[in-house]
Formats: sequence, structure tokens, C-alpha cells
Amino acid sequence: MTDTTLGWTVEMQVKAALLRLRATEVPTRYRRRIGVSKITGTVQGTIRAEYKILFTIFKYAAHPLP
Repeated sequence: MTDTTLGWTVEMQVKAALLRLRATEVPTRYRRRIGVSKITGTVQGTIRAEYKILFTIFKYAAHPLP
């Protein structure tokens, strides 16, 4: 992965899809967050995350892997 911020998870999924790899969802247990998220807790954080995710998807759509 080349992205070091919010786009790395999407980058991983897009690359796997382009390489036609199979993925399996694995259920995990988690506990509720204490406090407020810095990403989804604000409108600005949500918009920045959405931009980064969509930018990553379109970047690989325009320049797919060899």
C-alpha cells in the first residue's frame, strides 16, 4: 500500500479487486469507542474521509494495475 492515511484500506480492496483476488469477511467482536471519533464525529472529518476514499477509487480506475 502506498497511501499512509485514510485511503490505505480502500487501496487494498481496489488492488485486490483488480487482481481478481477473493476476499472473505470475518466477523469480529469489538467494544464501543470511548469518546468521539475525530473522523466521523465532525462534518469536516467525514467530508475529508469521503474525499480520500473516492479519490483513491478513481485513481486506480484511471490508472489500473499492470
